[in-house]
Parts: sequence; C-alpha cells; structure tokens
Amino acid sequence: MAASGAVAEGSHNEGARRAFAWEPPLPLTRNPVFAWPPRILDAVRYLFSGVYFWSLVVPFGALGALTWNFLQPPLEQCAELAAGWIALMFVRNLVLMTIVAGGLHLYFHVFKVQGTERKFDREDMQRKNPRFLGNDQVLDNMFWTLASGVPIWTAYEVFFFWAYANGMLPHYLEWRAHPVAFFALFLVIPFWSSAHFHFVHRLLHWRPLFRLAHAVHHRNVNLGPWSGLSMHPIEHLIYLSSVLIHLVIPSHPIHVLFHMQYETIGAATGHTGYEAITFRGKPLIYLTSFHHQLHHRHLDCNYGNLLCPVDRWFDCDHDGSSEGMAGVRRRQRARAEAARREPARRRG
Repeated sequence: MAASGAVAEGSHNEGARRAFAWEPPLPLTRNPVFAWPPRILDAVRYLFSGVYFWSLVVPFGALGALTWNFLQPPLEQCAELAAGWIALMFVRNLVLMTIVAGGLHLYFHVFKVQGTERKFDREDMQRKNPRFLGNDQVLDNMFWTLASGVPIWTAYEVFFFWAYANGMLPHYLEWRAHPVAFFALFLVIPFWSSAHFHFVHRLLHWRPLFRLAHAVHHRNVNLGPWSGLSMHPIEHLIYLSSVLIHLVIPSHPIHVLFHMQYETIGAATGHTGYEAITFRGKPLIYLTSFHHQLHHRHLDCNYGNLLCPVDRWFDCDHDGSSEGMAGVRRRQRARAEAARREPARRRG
C-alpha cells in the first residue's frame, strides 16, 4: 500500500520510544477529511497538499496517463484474449515495477544517497537469514513481487481491458462529457483503497490465512521497496481485489491503470523504510508512512492507513503514543490467550 496519509514535517522525537532510528512527531496526526465536526477548508487543503495530492495523486495519475497514451495496446485489440497484447502488458508492468522498486532500492539501500535521513529502522535489509528464499531478503522479495505480484496485477488489468473492449462495462466515463467526475475519481480511489485495505488486511490476519499466505509478507520487519508487493499469490488476489469497484462505478480505463499502479507500484514506494525523499533536508515527496511501519513491527495494529480512520473506528489504531502501544500489548495478550486456549477447545 502507498504511504497514504503520511504526516508532514517529521523530526526525531526525543520523548518517543527508541525502537526506531527516526520517528515523526508523535502521536501521528489525522488527516482532516473525516474530522467531525467537518473542517471543510482543512479537508480541501489536505486533498491538494504535498502529502496527498503531490505525493500520491499526481505521480500515479501522471504514470496512468503515460501508460494509457503510450504503453497500452489499443482497446480494439483487447476484444480477444490473444497472447500478443497480454504479453505486452505483462512486460510493461514488469519493467515499471523493476524501474521503480529497483531504482528506490538502489537509491536508498545500495548507494545510500540519503544516508539515514528519515530512515525509520536502525537495521538494514537482511542477508543470510534462512526464513527468506535464498537466505536473502531482497532476493526473496523480488521473487514474490515479480513471479506472483506482477502476473496477478496484469491478470486483473487484462480482465478489465477485455471487458471494456467487449462492451461489458457500459458505464465508460468519458472525460469530455463528465470532466468533474473524471478528475474527482482520482482523488477518491485512494480513499476507497484505504478502506478496502483495512478489511481485507484484517481477514489476512485470521490465523489460518495468516499462516497460509500473509506470513510471507510479514517476514519483512525491516522494509525495502521490494517488500511492498512481496506477498503470497493468495494475498495478491485478495489485496488487488479493490480494483473490482470499477465493475460497479462509472470509470475510464485510465482509472483502472491508476488504481492498479497505485496498489502495486505504490506498495513499493510505501515500503521503502524512509518517510520521504528529501532535498536539502526537506521532504520532496512522501513515501513510507510511519503508521504502516508500526504495523510491520507490532502486527496487532494499523491494518489500514491514515487516509480512512477505520483503525480508529474499530479500536486497533496505534498512533505512536504510549496509549497506542498499550492497546497493542492488550491485543497481543488477547491473541496469545486465544492461542493458548485453542488446543483445549479442539480436544473438547
């Protein structure tokens, strides 16, 4: 998941826990879109802020437009499921993921251009660890991303373009006829993704499904760009299912591209382990949210992100405060107690 709702202007918090090398000001602030009573002006400012508009909507919107206009096979070619255009889409997605995830990995973790500035974790990516394929975290993450994530991402896109080409999705949103709705949808999609992510993520933490699938992603405590889409195929299918909303709402194919690239490439940018790319010490573009970094560290919290306050609504939010940490410990004790009782229940 992209770093939706990352807080702006962080600094090392002297009063915070020392578990991380760098932390933003704590407790984490909420975006004002869901504030009650409503704060209309603050919400509008947030929607067009550097944290949201310029770090999420504009980059992925520009990438979606580039893809639609120059890298997507013509819609009429997609009417039949032919290997040629499907292969072009797969190779395109493979190259895009490699450029973004690979580029960010080189920038942050190989050449260390930014050093440790705004790097959350003290540790680097892990090597010689037998829990990863090939005993190497990066190689393991690359395998799951490229061998499972990219094919399933492509399969979702292939389905939609085949359906559009065959007139199976009549609610085609033409921007000339509906310019406001067309552009507003770019602002709305990340919020839908946030809500969807919370609920499917909670499902993936159900013990049988966690052991079967989600544990692959949670091998990663110290994060890197290749960690974002490093998931079991079952998780890829569930996680990327948020795009199915376009079966029922008026959309343009470019919205599908934007949505899928936000979910996939955005997962790479949202797992760099760094809050932002900086220039002269100031954030240039926001990447990884500390909110999600806390989930990878503690598990029993922050199943969504800061865009939609679903974690707060369901009392599983950790905002970095001591109270948030106490909630995590309470949920961990409850989970441990449930695990302890399970064998007795089965024998009964």
